[in-house]
Amino acid sequence: MKRLFTLLGISAALMLTSSCEKCATCTSVSDDPLTAGETLTDEICGTGRDYDDQVTIYERANWDCSTAE
Repeated sequence: MKRLFTLLGISAALMLTSSCEKCATCTSVSDDPLTAGETLTDEICGTGRDYDDQVTIYERANWDCSTAE
């Protein structure tokens, strides 16, 4: 019975720490002729792979992303 509670406790701790929401602020300079030179800013918040994928998409589009800690 102790093993079961220990296993459940460890599982719950891992799930709680892996689901912490992370945020990043991504910025870029506009290429649109009507708004050329303006700084564009977008904040991304999420968890796990969804968050990582969003940051990767922005970085591949030449945005600079910095995490808020």
